[in-house]
Amino acid sequence: MIRIALSSLFFERGKLLAALSGVAFAANLVLVQAGLFFGFQRASTAVITRAGGDLWVMARGTQLVDFADPLSPGVGEQIRAVPCVERARPVIFSWASIRKPSGGIDNVQLIAAEPAPGRALPWSLAQGLPDDLRAPKRIAVDEADLDRLEIPRPAIGQPVELQDGPVYVGAVTQGIRSFTVVPYLFAEPREARRILGLAEGQATFWAVDLADRGCAADVRATIERHPDLVVRDRRQFEAMTSHYWVIGSGAGATLAFAALLGLIVGLVVVGQTLYSLTESRSRELATLKAMGASGRELASFVIWQAALLAIAGSAIGLVWAFGLARLVQTIGLTVVLDATVIGAGLGTITGMCALASLASVRKVVKLEAAKVFR
Repeated sequence: MIRIALSSLFFERGKLLAALSGVAFAANLVLVQAGLFFGFQRASTAVITRAGGDLWVMARGTQLVDFADPLSPGVGEQIRAVPCVERARPVIFSWASIRKPSGGIDNVQLIAAEPAPGRALPWSLAQGLPDDLRAPKRIAVDEADLDRLEIPRPAIGQPVELQDGPVYVGAVTQGIRSFTVVPYLFAEPREARRILGLAEGQATFWAVDLADRGCAADVRATIERHPDLVVRDRRQFEAMTSHYWVIGSGAGATLAFAALLGLIVGLVVVGQTLYSLTESRSRELATLKAMGASGRELASFVIWQAALLAIAGSAIGLVWAFGLARLVQTIGLTVVLDATVIGAGLGTITGMCALASLASVRKVVKLEAAKVFR
């Protein structure tokens, strides 16, 4: 029955190509939309993840990393004095403005942090090294933002007017973009304070490394005795920020709708193709039933065709998805196509093909053997 099913499918090449195109389109859309969803999640929390820490201390009322008021200069020392605190590292995350050579002004987000041991901030450098930012008036900018900010290439050493003062490009990052596609600029904490006019020891957040995770509740309670401070677990803060941007902004619903649209298109195309193939081979299938073929064997005729379409169409869609992922990276968007996304996406496509085959399976099971004599 496998040979008969596949031979029938390849004989109708026009219908085969239409069905494969439908499955590939659905697979590509589902994978890319899911990849964008997880890419948005990763981008919205990348700075928090890279800065690390067990707990994050911030001004009371802060809900996400992008909007926070700077803390007073003495907060860092107060945190370090709490028992079980191994390190308290400053994190500065603030809005700033750049005046471009053409005279226009663009908003950027200035980021500075003392990274956790073994980590680098910024990461993914295309040019320069993290230590290059230790020189005075040095910043890092992403290569995807160079044209937007009108920074000439080669960018290293080029002047930039940031907050009405001159700084110079010391390093260029690759693929570090915010969820809102607002340019990220990185600097050392000392330089960020100078640019933003903050006092020595001031920061927007403090990333707290604990000597023992078991004392997190006690440390949190001690710090929150300060009326202006709130403490959040780093993963909790990541979840809050991600939920705000990806779910609260409506981006997640938009991506889900596009993926659903792809599934509906694939479902209709594959369902129509399988039903048409079954209809065109109904006399041959009736002959097999008259010769003693069971309903299960006849159903396998459709099932094997659906399986082939699922496998071949998904493979084509996966290739398209990888190509599209590389293309959208050039405009600063990240499409996450890891094993989890691919496995879930292809599983969804297989389920779609199985669902599309139900009408055809029902038809062949109810096929009358007498049809061959009509």
